[in-house]
Amino acid sequence: MEAIRVVGMPSIWGLPSPSPFCLKLETWLRMEKIPYTCVALNSMPQSKTGKVPYILRNDGSTLADSNIIIATLANEHGIDLTYGVSSEEQARAHLILRTLEESLYFAGAWERWMHPESWPITRAGYFGALPAGIRNLIAGLVRRKMRTLLHGQGVARHEPAQILALAAQDVKALAMLLGEQPFFHGERPGVADASAYGLFANALGFPGQSEIRNLLHRHPKLVEFCERMKRLYWRDDSSSEDIALVEQERDKKIA
Repeated sequence: MEAIRVVGMPSIWGLPSPSPFCLKLETWLRMEKIPYTCVALNSMPQSKTGKVPYILRNDGSTLADSNIIIATLANEHGIDLTYGVSSEEQARAHLILRTLEESLYFAGAWERWMHPESWPITRAGYFGALPAGIRNLIAGLVRRKMRTLLHGQGVARHEPAQILALAAQDVKALAMLLGEQPFFHGERPGVADASAYGLFANALGFPGQSEIRNLLHRHPKLVEFCERMKRLYWRDDSSSEDIALVEQERDKKIA
């Protein structure tokens, strides 16, 4: 099987990727044992969306948007993304995914890119390797683009306290939906779990002050979930027995 070529952000801060969506896609590929290689972004993204992640296809085309990439690859590899769960559980997973990616993500992006205490850390992490002469110029351009995005989405129109309050509601709801289950999808992880790991790992791994990280720590089950995903899919010493048990649960549901 030829490896998928994933274009994304290079590793910083001890994270495989500082992009929640790149980390989501890589985690899902690891969950499904689909071989892939990482191509570190070193210029403006060449995808139609102008964002990462995207994959380089053999015909020279690109495919962007993590959810579209996952759906396309699942179809090509014969993977059932419902994993045999009921229509109600599929709807639940869909709403979890939307809460993560259309709400909580933007609060985290605002904190990382707009908060005056976080921005210097973000700037150094994302742009520190650039030549000194253009470093601040490029960083400023990208930050202005992010400010426009966050204002258009709406989160940047609120005061910081309100942004945090909205994020707290999302985190609390996600903790309640996870409950005592090992994964949001139940006994085995699905796309929503890959997305949750991408967001949570980035919040927990950010080296500066983070109110989003503090919110996650108020709900230990979410932190435990993140550690579980890392142990299963991102540690060199991941237990093959643990992974086998998760896959057995998947096979039971699909059957």
